Amino acid sequence: MLFAACCLVAALPCLAQNLEPREQRKPEKDTIRTTVIAADKGAGMRSLMTQEALISRADLPEGHARTTEQLLRMMPAIDIRERGGKSVQTDICIRGGSFDQTMVQLNGIDFTDARTGHQSHSLPVDADLLSGIDLVEGIGGNTGLTGAVNMRTLRSERDFLRGNFTWGSHRYFYGNLSGAKRLSGERLTLLGAGSYRRSAGYQPGTDFANWNTYARATYITPKSGTIDAQAGWQKRDFGAAGFYSLAFPDQYEKTSTALGSIRWMKASGRLTFDHWIAYRKNFDCFQLIRGDESRVPYNHHQTDNYGAHAAVGYNWAAGTTTVVANYASNVILSTVLGDPIAEGQIRESRLQVKGYDRTYTKYKVRHTGDAFLRHEWSCRTLGMQVSAGAAFSPYGTAPLWNAHLDWRPVRGWHFDAGVAQSMRLPTFTDLYYNAPGHKGNPNLQPERALTGRAGVSYATGCFGVALTGFYRHGDNVIDWVRESAQSEWHSMQITELDTYGADIKAEYRDENLLHRATLLYGFIRTGKESAGLISAYALDYLRNKLGAALDLRPFDGRINLHLDGTLYDRIGNYSAADGTTAAYRPYFLLNGNLSYVSKKWIRNGSLRIYLEAENLTGTRYFDFGGLLMPGLWFNAGFVVEL
Repeated sequence: MLFAACCLVAALPCLAQNLEPREQRKPEKDTIRTTVIAADKGAGMRSLMTQEALISRADLPEGHARTTEQLLRMMPAIDIRERGGKSVQTDICIRGGSFDQTMVQLNGIDFTDARTGHQSHSLPVDADLLSGIDLVEGIGGNTGLTGAVNMRTLRSERDFLRGNFTWGSHRYFYGNLSGAKRLSGERLTLLGAGSYRRSAGYQPGTDFANWNTYARATYITPKSGTIDAQAGWQKRDFGAAGFYSLAFPDQYEKTSTALGSIRWMKASGRLTFDHWIAYRKNFDCFQLIRGDESRVPYNHHQTDNYGAHAAVGYNWAAGTTTVVANYASNVILSTVLGDPIAEGQIRESRLQVKGYDRTYTKYKVRHTGDAFLRHEWSCRTLGMQVSAGAAFSPYGTAPLWNAHLDWRPVRGWHFDAGVAQSMRLPTFTDLYYNAPGHKGNPNLQPERALTGRAGVSYATGCFGVALTGFYRHGDNVIDWVRESAQSEWHSMQITELDTYGADIKAEYRDENLLHRATLLYGFIRTGKESAGLISAYALDYLRNKLGAALDLRPFDGRINLHLDGTLYDRIGNYSAADGTTAAYRPYFLLNGNLSYVSKKWIRNGSLRIYLEAENLTGTRYFDFGGLLMPGLWFNAGFVVEL
């Protein structure tokens, strides 16, 4: 009630203006292209409270070998927990939440893995193909309890062909070829890329090889609207030395993922349409003892995730009212996850894929959906959005809602505040995973959360600063815990968990020698401690993050120097390799990149040569458990663009 009253008071100065006949207002230019850009940013996804640009194209180094996940380390609201070098397996956590509570989107399409959040980030897109990354908060439905990370690929305004080749420490190699082409009078844009990344590893059992291919086609016409299609494939093989248990130092995993979506958007008079369908196929083979199935059987999984989205909006004098509906189907065939398949109904692999062919004895299918009514209203300085709906799943029906206020009183200042209710279903791993040292819980119930946030930002000229605070009350929060280093992990639910915090980011940008300087700080606290339990996720969070970055561009931008350093302070305990329980210790990471660009050596193109160093101080640190992360890592390479 208080939030609604504040919104009404703030709206009164704009009410008369907003009730003017719609025909008297100036129409937006390039309506269709505006719709496409909004869709890329995830605006069509269910109901949302707010979205924030974490990384823009201007933030991405022109020449680099760092992964998307490594770039996200400099974002105060994001916690990146890596298990190996070059983000071979990475968990993305939002404001004190777990990796399973994070929805992962690609161009606004939900590709979250229903089996485990460990696989959700595995998208077949490299960092240099991105135009930006957004943080989307207050998402309704059955996933994304703490929000979503939306990765947006380029929609190039020009044709190009680019190659990026890198060599580095630990026999590292990275090669990427990408290009874009505009056809049919620039109405059709094609984007494609393929890459290969591998390393012998920085210690035994940390080797990896990764293949990515991705293509996107966008066709825009005033009559038909926008058709946006994308497809990709990824294959990963990696040593998982101690990833899930330090008692087994020779683990290994290989995955294969294919995904695709097609989206149609159209503005017709007062109506807007936004519909899409998506599919994600994942194969996984996990070996507790690498190459030796006689001692411990391998875990084999196949998951099929289907998704559909429909939204119809109506623009009228009081704003825009939109009806939104979503449907998802998650199917798993497994040797360990799901319900036992009856005798005589044992299922063979439906797709004969080398290395993944297996007779599966477990099966589970889950159908979920949600429906919302959303209304948005705005005038020159004020915007409001409210939504109400329900999520449907095998666990029953759950009401969900959110409200958000956006205010720009004077030039440069921006205030926003909102509150949202969200939920997440247990993953198949949470429910069914039983293996040496791990015990799932098939009686788990959905997690629920009520989150409030408020933010203020100021930008003028070359300077900008933003401050955000949040409070989240969680119910039935799922975590994997154990009593001691000798006991087994088991999934359980924490009755209540209150999490709060704030983050601030200040930045200076210019086109002179000092191109950019950034300072950031974020802190998080919870109202419940571990009570002697060793927590894998919910009570194991990044308590403080303090960072700074500097970009210098001397000689008219031909030389670029980038430096960033971050201090990480994580709370929680982990089981060390010697069987003792240890507390996480703060650590500092310093990274640098030096590049030189020339447009003279390549006709109608450019050549960029770069040298990169990660963890310059050789810090010994752990992101998860007692898994030692790489020390100093050098890379050198070049980018050719035509």
